[in-house]
Amino acid sequence: MMRSTLWMKWFSVLCLLCVWSVNASSAKLVFSEEGETVNALTLGVMKKQLLTHQIDIYDPQYKKNKRYLAFALHDVMALAYGKSWESKLSTDVKFVALDGYQAVSPFDKLLEQGGYIVYRDAEQPDWELIGHNQSNPGPFYMVWTGNKQTPKQAYPWPYQLAVIDTVEFKNQYPALYPQQVKETTNVFAGFKLFKDRCMKCHALDQQGGKVGPDLNAPMNILAYRSPEILREYIRQPSKFRYTQMPDHTDLSFQQIDSILEYLAYQGKAAKR
Repeated sequence: MMRSTLWMKWFSVLCLLCVWSVNASSAKLVFSEEGETVNALTLGVMKKQLLTHQIDIYDPQYKKNKRYLAFALHDVMALAYGKSWESKLSTDVKFVALDGYQAVSPFDKLLEQGGYIVYRDAEQPDWELIGHNQSNPGPFYMVWTGNKQTPKQAYPWPYQLAVIDTVEFKNQYPALYPQQVKETTNVFAGFKLFKDRCMKCHALDQQGGKVGPDLNAPMNILAYRSPEILREYIRQPSKFRYTQMPDHTDLSFQQIDSILEYLAYQGKAAKR
């Protein structure tokens, strides 16, 4: 009787593992161009057609060393878009997470070595929870192995990755791009910082991230928050309240002021 009970327990565990394996293999990553889907790859397909790498990195999201099973980003892009994916004329690549988080990265960064699409934590049977909300980062998590390829250096590290989209920034985000502004101005410098740091979570006129509030609609944030308070808040929101927004203490006040100049410019542009 005891042997039979023990066998039933092992059989139940085996069934659960099989279900987990099937569900994990059916996890899907969608690829598009300017919002139009061109491919969708399941984890099972990628495992069959791509080389799996074991990578050991310091993960700035967890703030500790981690070991992952992953596919090289270049291999994934070639499988999804074709071997000539590097020759595409898009200016940027958008990474969209399940919760609406959007990381937009210049195409040039993706041409660098060091990017990986993680599909499993190699040190434990399930994903370790991540972030302020203690979210499951699966089914896919993008990481980088270079010491300087960090989120603060504007390299995308989205977890719960669902969609990779190649885009022309001006076409995809006309409400964010500062039209008729010279690239040597503070406004354009602020735009670049907003693109790298802020639009992952925030939108302007409903274009951009969906995690944080829209900063230009229905009213520009500078219409109801003083530049002095915003300057301090952008630099260190953790000093004000518990929030998902990260600190940006590496930014100078001059850089933050350029973000505020950009936001002011976009607020005036929206009224034209």
